[in-house]
Amino acid sequence: MRHYFSEPYKSTIIFHRKYKTEALFNQSAAMQKTKKLYLEFVRGGAAVFVLIAHIFELLPSTGGLAHANFIKVGTDAVMIFFILSGCVINISQSRNPKSKSEFLINRLLRLYPQFLIGILMAIAVIHLLKMAAPSHSDIFGNLFMVSSLQGYIVPSIETNSPVWSLSFEMGFYLLFMLTIGSYKKRLLWFWFVLSLLVLPLYYSYFSKIGVVNHIIAILSFSSIWLVGYFVYEYRNIFYIDTKTAVLSVALLPLISRLNIFSSSYDPFKYLLFAIAAAPFFRYCLQEKASGKKLNIIYPLIAYAVLVGTIFLNSESKFMSKVVYSALPTLLLALYYALKSLNLEHRATQFVNKTGAVTGRYSYSLYISHYPIVFFLSVAVKSDAVYLILSVILVCLVTYIFDNVWQPVVLRLFNRENKLTFKAETAFRNSIFREREKK
Repeated sequence: MRHYFSEPYKSTIIFHRKYKTEALFNQSAAMQKTKKLYLEFVRGGAAVFVLIAHIFELLPSTGGLAHANFIKVGTDAVMIFFILSGCVINISQSRNPKSKSEFLINRLLRLYPQFLIGILMAIAVIHLLKMAAPSHSDIFGNLFMVSSLQGYIVPSIETNSPVWSLSFEMGFYLLFMLTIGSYKKRLLWFWFVLSLLVLPLYYSYFSKIGVVNHIIAILSFSSIWLVGYFVYEYRNIFYIDTKTAVLSVALLPLISRLNIFSSSYDPFKYLLFAIAAAPFFRYCLQEKASGKKLNIIYPLIAYAVLVGTIFLNSESKFMSKVVYSALPTLLLALYYALKSLNLEHRATQFVNKTGAVTGRYSYSLYISHYPIVFFLSVAVKSDAVYLILSVILVCLVTYIFDNVWQPVVLRLFNRENKLTFKAETAFRNSIFREREKK
């Protein structure tokens, strides 16, 4: 019997090796083309909103008094991240299924290198400003991604407090990892039901600390992440048009300003927020229409109810209530104006081009911006200089994080070589199967 590596097959292998780099680059380019750029636009927009909220929150002239006006904007953006994360993880797993270990390693390599530098930047700012140093246990707790604003296990470091959301994000990943396998769908729904059942415990133990309470908090907020996951999972059940998507996303600030429970971080309120956002995220998938079309009458009814509720049950100022109540109408008016002027195509191009850039740098921006802004808010007294330096330095550090530090880490862990090895192994196996058939 002829050997597998006889001359024709050897030459084929050599040909493959010669062009494997080009093939991998083509594969990468194809993946970029199939990226959901509407989702990337949302990701980048949420990161920019967080940056803007924190810049104005820490404006030197306000002495931190602007915090109450901007905290909800930042929190809303974080909840958008949670929904988006669930959706994107499902897309990634559906396209390229990974085992439990592969999934965890992939997520750690994506998050932790930049997360580590973000923590080190926070510690550096504390020393530069001669602030009280956090305890060793607080530092280790932050490094191991178990911090929270409430300080259940350890409090998030003050000079990079947004890291709390990444601790929760890692918690969601660990829970999802446990569902990977034969019974994934059942386990996912069990997880969702469990996240609802622990909500009373979250409100009961909100003021207390401990590992159990940290787990309860992660489970409570994980329902928001799962809504995003289910949007992609059940995308063929319904679809919506552009105007309904516009109305859907415009309702979100109204929902987040409701005063349902006394907690500032209210998982039940943000679960309603996620459900209301689901049609918008279905639209952002930009997949073919399938299932039942969601009639705009439903979000219109929700709009009327929310406007009435926010004036009766919200701690927001009167003018804020007026602005948020008018927002859906204003955005719909903008949509019809663009449509009547035949500018829809240009708007779509803007979303795609902006999403391709801002989406890529969103994580680097999120993890690096707060230590810089915090330091400048103390070191600089002029608002104008503070604003200019904040934007310049955040953009510079964000670029370095994504284009210098992250590639170095990936090369260190030899990810590119592993990808090449997998491609070559798959190719060689296909040759063996063809030879067996002959």
